[in-house]
Amino acid sequence: LSLLVCIMNPLITLQTPLKKTKALIGEMGMTFSSAYVPSALCCPSRASILTGKYPHNHYVVNNTLEGNCSSISWQKIQEPNTFPAILRSKCGYQTFFAGKYLNEYGAPDAGGLEHVPLGWSYWYALEKNSKYYNYTLSINGKARKHGENYSVDYLTDVLANVSLDFLGYKSNSEPFFMMISTPAPHSPWTAAPQYQKAFQNVFAPRNKNFNIHGMNKHWLIRQAKTPMTNSSIQFLDNAFRKRWQTLLSVDDLVEKLVKRLEFTGELDNTYIFYTSDNGYHTGQFSLPIDKRQLYEFDIKVPLLVRGPGIKPNQTSKMLVANIDLGPTILDIAGYDVNKTQMDGMSFLPILVSISPSINPEYRFDPRLMFSSHGSVRTRRFSKHPL
Repeated sequence: LSLLVCIMNPLITLQTPLKKTKALIGEMGMTFSSAYVPSALCCPSRASILTGKYPHNHYVVNNTLEGNCSSISWQKIQEPNTFPAILRSKCGYQTFFAGKYLNEYGAPDAGGLEHVPLGWSYWYALEKNSKYYNYTLSINGKARKHGENYSVDYLTDVLANVSLDFLGYKSNSEPFFMMISTPAPHSPWTAAPQYQKAFQNVFAPRNKNFNIHGMNKHWLIRQAKTPMTNSSIQFLDNAFRKRWQTLLSVDDLVEKLVKRLEFTGELDNTYIFYTSDNGYHTGQFSLPIDKRQLYEFDIKVPLLVRGPGIKPNQTSKMLVANIDLGPTILDIAGYDVNKTQMDGMSFLPILVSISPSINPEYRFDPRLMFSSHGSVRTRRFSKHPL
């Protein structure tokens, strides 16, 4: 069995620019309506995906080297135990990475671009944080600079091309794992030229908590100026629109990969995951744009999965988190997750309908300080989202 994981930033909703992604993954498999992250910030969340651990166990607390983001300590202690490292060393997978790794990856004080984390057979990683042009990639430890020519440098398309190349030259005698991590739709929100005029009539959602004061929320939320000025609303609408524009290239990437797998006869034997490292707010409680907050709009993420044994057009209310991705993928590969120190748990039984009776509003996490904890959102409060 082969595995493909796509990590981006967007939410997939009923109205989405990712129509092909929704059709090719969500409608052909399972959509999780209650998927969350323990930290709504890039580096801690990505570290949780890789390690299967909560931030207090992998010690990545922010996006800086001092906060353990791609630090020497992270490299020595955590990278040898990530799920890709286990796939490579214990399960015989050839492993491929393309895109944004961790925000401080490539820092001179932490090995520079020569550092290739343990467990990766093929490595195409972006230096530091999100860009679309004028960036540097580490190609298996060697730096390659890119400019601002759309046809050869636009990062989302570059990631699509190197991923398609891998599917052409990989060994057919070993299973493969791919992780493709596009910066889109992260700022600076640079869309491909052909998409820069799209969605002119699209605006940020005006849901119930849009542009109202968070009077009963914590002190930081209460600092927001309410109501927002017209210029602030115009800014967030424009940001929302630009984010959607960048996602059209992501949608193309997903379509290209799925079609290539179909062409090579590998699609029916491949699990494909689509998810994000965090949510995003656009005007909720009068917060113009950002993430970081422990409210539903920032901690809820999309999660779509298709693959062998997964029936099409399914929606699961099961509470899942990004720490569950690693255990699930290792479970698919046949590795005993109990041999790891991961906090997450495999949701493979849910995917293949082995355990449909599991209570979707409760989960037991044995490695927490307390014996258990309830859900972020229960039936009682389902009409009152955080």
